[in-house]
Amino acid sequence: MKAIRAILPATVLGVLVLGTALPAFAQEKMTLEEWQARLDACNTREQTAQARIRDLDSQIAALRQQIAGVDAQINTERQAITNLNQQVTTTQSQLNTARADLETAKRQLDEALHPTSYTVVKGDCLWNIAKKPIIYNDPFKWPRIYEANKNQIKDPDLIYPKQVFKIPRP
Repeated sequence: MKAIRAILPATVLGVLVLGTALPAFAQEKMTLEEWQARLDACNTREQTAQARIRDLDSQIAALRQQIAGVDAQINTERQAITNLNQQVTTTQSQLNTARADLETAKRQLDEALHPTSYTVVKGDCLWNIAKKPIIYNDPFKWPRIYEANKNQIKDPDLIYPKQVFKIPRP
């Protein structure tokens, strides 16, 4: 009795399910061969779909490998760019140092070629000092030296050794 009570609801449910599904199939009467043909067609479609899925899975795996390779290349290139940036920074620093050294050398050369002061030696006169190539290379510019050093020069014709004159630059 207990077994019947347990089986009865399942049976009723099965009948109800079949009862709702049967009208759709009942409209079309098929022979066993037709059912087998349809089943074979469905199996063939399933096999084709499974083969297509396997093919797509292998394509996906290949694409993932390509992506991994591209990612590795990107990382390599990023590292190369980082190294190049470091080289550029180092080179810029060296260039700035070289520029500063060049400016210092230029000032020193300019001062050596065009001194801003001159120490008088025995036999000098303002005319001869102005005539020197490193001073003005023009004796007629002696008044510049005189005007710049009036506090030391009482008479332009009288200058003395060891006097240090300012040499004004244009």
